[in-house]
Amino acid sequence: RMSSGIQIKPKTAVQKSKTSPLPCSPEPVAKPQPKPSDKLNPKTIDPFGAHSRPPSAFAAIYAKGGIPCRLVHGSVKHRLQWECLPETVPFDPLLVTLAEGLRETKHPYTFVSKEGFKELLMVEGATEKAIPLLPRLVPVLKAALV
Repeated sequence: RMSSGIQIKPKTAVQKSKTSPLPCSPEPVAKPQPKPSDKLNPKTIDPFGAHSRPPSAFAAIYAKGGIPCRLVHGSVKHRLQWECLPETVPFDPLLVTLAEGLRETKHPYTFVSKEGFKELLMVEGATEKAIPLLPRLVPVLKAALV
């Protein structure tokens, strides 16, 4: 036996072990200690960096294949390739969606929305198909002009 006043405590269940907790354990993971340099270099926002905002409605629909045309890159000019003839495409959801895409600023969305909107309105009988959609098209086109 040791005669000095030092007593060794046995580990109890309350004390945390030094090993990392298992992923399924309820113990929270400890946050890393902040570095002293963090005070000297505060976090800033990069105004020219990529924004982490969700894609617009037009971009999401285009990515899912909801617009029946694709951009074909030519050596000099780009063009749209339609999956079916523009004359047979239903105008109701598509024309409004392409009008919403006119607000886009990124390639290929800008080109697809402008050319698709223009090509749909140039098909034969487009006037009769587009007139019933005017109440829904006007606010979208106004928003694109702002």
